[in-house]
Amino acid sequence: MRLSPVTAAMLATILGGPLAAADRTPFETVGGWAIERRGGETGAPACRMTRTEQDAQGEIARLVILSLDRGGFTLAVADRNWDFPAGARFAVPILLDGKPAGSTPIWTGDGQILRTPLPEAIVPAMLAARALALRFADGDMAVAAPDLAAAVAALRRCAAAAPSRPAVAAEPPLPARARMATYTVGLALQAGLQNCGMAATDAQREAVEAKMAALRTEMAPYDTAIRAQVTKSRGFACPTADKEAEFQEALRRFIALSPDEFAAAIDRQAGAAPAAPVAKP
Repeated sequence: MRLSPVTAAMLATILGGPLAAADRTPFETVGGWAIERRGGETGAPACRMTRTEQDAQGEIARLVILSLDRGGFTLAVADRNWDFPAGARFAVPILLDGKPAGSTPIWTGDGQILRTPLPEAIVPAMLAARALALRFADGDMAVAAPDLAAAVAALRRCAAAAPSRPAVAAEPPLPARARMATYTVGLALQAGLQNCGMAATDAQREAVEAKMAALRTEMAPYDTAIRAQVTKSRGFACPTADKEAEFQEALRRFIALSPDEFAAAIDRQAGAAPAAPVAKP
């Protein structure tokens, strides 16, 4: 099980649409970018393009998402090693070929995620650049964005396209983020117990099954999408020996804590919030 609780929280937050919303559908795939669109009853549909970076073990380490709707572009970058306080705002320059791209944007942090509105004026220079990076106080972080121009062209086509299906009644509210994160970790724990021979008492195994059963009814419409995202992150791979303690701690917390308490523990796990000037956590 290589899906850490921190990675599960990152997936549940930034990929909340694909993880849990039936109204997002694939539009195109360009290079390493997946372009998706969200239908709606009024106005143009929101579209976004997502690119994932994986580590040597195949686990998702970083996500880059560029979204486009009537409000313009929004850029989001997520890294599993970050831990920004929710709602905190930071000035982080965008570098194009090593040089700052216009005025410094203000980013909003949320755990492993930074988001910022992207001025339309910066887009042509970004598409022409050979290298993209973010400048933190402790150094620059390269952001891999191959085939960016072709992907953005597809993103614009997505935003301009007519809805592919008629409007339907509103979907029921999505489950709370805390419950999605808990269910995602629970799936990985179940896989570790059932397929990997991880140590656990009969009482612990029964407690995991009971908690998952309690969550399954509300998660049923989204279970397939959640499992697909966990599989993409290699979350169902058996843990290596150095991850045994992490597995046991996740198992203990999953059984002992409510979904809200469990999600709060995930949010606290990555460590202290970064101090200004902004450094990579």
